[in-house]
Amino acid sequence: MKRNIIILSTTLVILSSLIFGFTNRKNTKTETNIESNNESTINTNIPDLYYGVDTRFAAIKKTDVNKATTIYDFLNDGEKQQIAQINSVKIIMIKDNRFTNQRADGDSEQLTEAQIQLVRSADYFNHFTIRTDFKKMNTETGKLEAHFFGPHITVVPDKQATYIDGKASLINYLKTNSKADMSIIKDGELGAIKVSFVITKEGTVSNIKHDAMTTGYPSIDEKLIQLIKTIPGQWVPAENSKGEKIDQELVFTFGPANGC
Repeated sequence: MKRNIIILSTTLVILSSLIFGFTNRKNTKTETNIESNNESTINTNIPDLYYGVDTRFAAIKKTDVNKATTIYDFLNDGEKQQIAQINSVKIIMIKDNRFTNQRADGDSEQLTEAQIQLVRSADYFNHFTIRTDFKKMNTETGKLEAHFFGPHITVVPDKQATYIDGKASLINYLKTNSKADMSIIKDGELGAIKVSFVITKEGTVSNIKHDAMTTGYPSIDEKLIQLIKTIPGQWVPAENSKGEKIDQELVFTFGPANGC
């Protein structure tokens, strides 16, 4: 009798182990399938994205433009350090993303009288470029080499328009509300788009335009334009030197982080 009980107990232990092992393996397989299904829904083709809202080009205050006498008044530190010898300087006004015939030439760091008059004639939110041909020292060979750059500049008032909740909140709104639309991106292929808009003297968003380029996905372009049209919250309008509220153009730029 005792022997039969031992045999029965041993049999039950073996059966319990087999049943537990089967159940555990089934659960593990189910969990693995769930994880695999979740992974399959994630689009890994989306590149790192850039969202930016700013002036069209590098901003320089009108008061600083009016005091400028050399090209160095418009260049950043990196650009200044490159120049060993200046060959020519062209200041060219820009309109509708195109160079105009309004231009003035020089051949040194000092602005000519014509160049000074041209930049000072630029009103708020006008744009110009300073095309500079120069020689740069090659630190490896010790020889001067020909280079050029042409920084693009937007003239702005001392007080620009600002989003009352802050730029970080604005960018977060654009990111959060466009995230789902990015699922259609294929093979990481994505272009950049620029959408311009105006913050009026009343602090409202108006004159929204598909300014340039395209993401390559019409539905994404349309979504981004719609988001600009429906920005929530308030704006503090720009002011001129007299403290008068004025309209200001801003540009929303979106695209791959390594291409904007």
